[in-house]
Parts: sequence; structure tokens; C-alpha cells
Amino acid sequence: MKEAIRNISLRPSGRSSFRLIFLLVILAGVTVVYIRMPRPCQEPITYRIGTVDARFGLSRQEFADSVSKAASIWAKPFGRALYREDSKGAIEVNLIYDYRQEAADKLKRLNYSMGNTKGTLEEMRARFGTMKAEYDAKKAALDSDLRTYERRLAAFSTEAQRGLTTEAAYRRLTAEKGALDDMYERLQARRNELNRAADVLNSMTVVINDTAANFNLDLANSKETGRALGSEYCGGHYERKDGKQTITIYQFDDANRLVRVLAHEFGHALGLDHNDNPKAIMYSMMLSDSLSLAPEDIASLKARCSESR
Repeated sequence: MKEAIRNISLRPSGRSSFRLIFLLVILAGVTVVYIRMPRPCQEPITYRIGTVDARFGLSRQEFADSVSKAASIWAKPFGRALYREDSKGAIEVNLIYDYRQEAADKLKRLNYSMGNTKGTLEEMRARFGTMKAEYDAKKAALDSDLRTYERRLAAFSTEAQRGLTTEAAYRRLTAEKGALDDMYERLQARRNELNRAADVLNSMTVVINDTAANFNLDLANSKETGRALGSEYCGGHYERKDGKQTITIYQFDDANRLVRVLAHEFGHALGLDHNDNPKAIMYSMMLSDSLSLAPEDIASLKARCSESR
């Protein structure tokens, strides 16, 4: 009887055997994924070049060179690469042209320059205020003249429909038609001018808001803009979602700043957070043009690397 009980207790059921094998397979799979997963500082994290929008005026190779330069910044503290380009890289790096770069480009063509200090921001805000006041005054005058034009056009149409009974009436209507045609052309020119001014104001609003966000200042108010900007610098963005990693660059002023914003996003890809040094690569706002790691950047990197061992 004891032998029978021992045999029963030691013999697993078919279902139990299946569960055990299934768990062992899952454990083996997780182990393989963990072993193959690149870990910061132990082996280079791979990246690949994705979309490169031609409207930035950069070739694919020029963008790749900037990406490589940005990635190499993080190699200096350890004297070895933390990133490596690979056609099947884990991180896709994209250059996407949207309203942010479009606004900056428009202002450049109009010789409106923006710096990254509070002084230049206030200068731009003052210029925006002056231009907005002029725009509002011209728009009010145009609206008034448009109403006058519409009243005269309605009166002309009513009289023309009654029929011409005298030579004097014919001459009067002919003169009025000429005057209305001239008035329409002038109003149309003024409307086109206002549209161009509104386009500039929209672009200024985007750039001012983007810069003001860096200083946690109030955003510019403009009814002409429908853009809703976030609360931090949005020149670039790192994202890990659904098992995919991407770095997307949206806006930069020159080659140096392109490398700097790329380096910032590569820092996030390493698992680094923002720090409190305004000159650091990992500062939350782009207030410096330096391409060197600050002591705070290096300290965060070394702490991160020690965690991954």
C-alpha cells in the first residue's frame, strides 16, 4: 500500500509535465533575449538612419555624419564606443520636417534671427507686439473698407437691375463700375499683404513659444496660430514604444545644434534623465552650444553604466 502511494505521489500527470516544459521554454527564451539585448556601456547600442527629409537641405550621408558625431560624444568618458551604426540597428534615427522647422526657415528668409537667451527672446517678443498691433489696425481698416465696398456694390447692382433710362444714368453706372473694380483690386492687394503678415506672425509665435518654453515663460498669445506646443524644448524626441526605439529630430538652427540635440536624445536612449547644469548635454533646455559632456553628464553616465553590470 505504501509503495502504491509512493508511486502515485512521484508520477506527474500529463498536464503537469506540459506546464513544466512550457515554463522551461519561456525561461530559456527570456534568458536568450536578456543575453542578446545590448546593455549600456557593456556593448555598443546599435542605431540605423531612417527618414531624412530633403527639405532640411542635408544629404543622407551628411545627416549620418552628424548622428555619428553626436553618438561619439558619449564614448569619451570610457574611451570606447557606446553606439554603433548598423543597417538593422535597434534605434531608428529620423529627420522629420514639420511646422517647427518651417517657421524657423520663414523667419530666416525674412532676416528674423532668434538666439537662445532671454534677451533675444524679449527682443523678438517686442517685435512681435509691434507687428501684431500694426496687423490688427490694418485688418480693422480693411474690414471697414470691405463693408463699404459691399454696400456700394449692392447699390450698384440694384440700380443696374432697374434698367438704364437716361444717358446720365449710364455714365454714372459706368463710372461707378470702374471705381468698384479699382476698389476691389486695392482691397485684394491689402488682403494679400495681411495674409503675408499673418503668416509671419504665425511663424514668430511658433518660434517664440518654443523658446519661451525653454525658460518656463508665458507663451505668446495669437489668435492667428492654431499650433499647440508642449512644455519643453521640442527640437528632438526619443521614444521607446511597442518594442521599438526612435530618435526624431524636428528642428535645428545650424550643424552644431543638430549634433547637440542628437547627443541629448542619445543620452535619453542610454537611460539618462535631465540634470540641473544649463551647460550640460542633458539639461532639459538648449541653452548652450557646447558639444562636450558636463561633469553632471559624466556622473550620470557612470552611474548608469554601473547599474547595468
